[in-house]
Amino acid sequence: MKPARLRHAFNWREALYPANLLTLARLLMLPAALHAMQRSEQRWRALGILGAAMFTDAIDGAIARRRHEVSPLGKLLDPVADKVMIDATAVTLSRVRGFPWWATTLILGRDVAIILGGLLIYRRRRIIATAHPAGKATTLALTLAMLLYIADGPRSGRPALYAAMAPFALSALVYLRQLIQATGEASD
Repeated sequence: MKPARLRHAFNWREALYPANLLTLARLLMLPAALHAMQRSEQRWRALGILGAAMFTDAIDGAIARRRHEVSPLGKLLDPVADKVMIDATAVTLSRVRGFPWWATTLILGRDVAIILGGLLIYRRRRIIATAHPAGKATTLALTLAMLLYIADGPRSGRPALYAAMAPFALSALVYLRQLIQATGEASD
């Protein structure tokens, strides 16, 4: 079987769907949020920008489903945007707000593994793996912890980060199981 090419998986007109435009807007907000996070006098601005960006994540899927515009591009773009937001925010907060580097390393490692696993699944089965509820819970929990790190530093952020490790671990196990199942089925 010839490997599937990812660029043939979707129609670029899907980028104009309102839900996908929200996802793209989330990515466009990231530089301003990161810039504001690095300046203590702009932490409230950083909170507002990051909060608005993550709000788009909360509504883009619902908009896509309501408008019957769930698309292969959206299935790919949304989780990648989430990972870019979470990963870049973790690195920045580790540098300037006391977010633990061990957590940043775990987050980056998990996200790289999910992306590589998703590419492997696509290559073997020609499907775009979608986000699991455990992954969505992880994004929400990590976002809350990061917002608390921005607002109050480790005092409020650290307990939220520790709480976020439960859905984080669960999602890592779920995605690992999905990868094993998908690659096992493809070799049969």
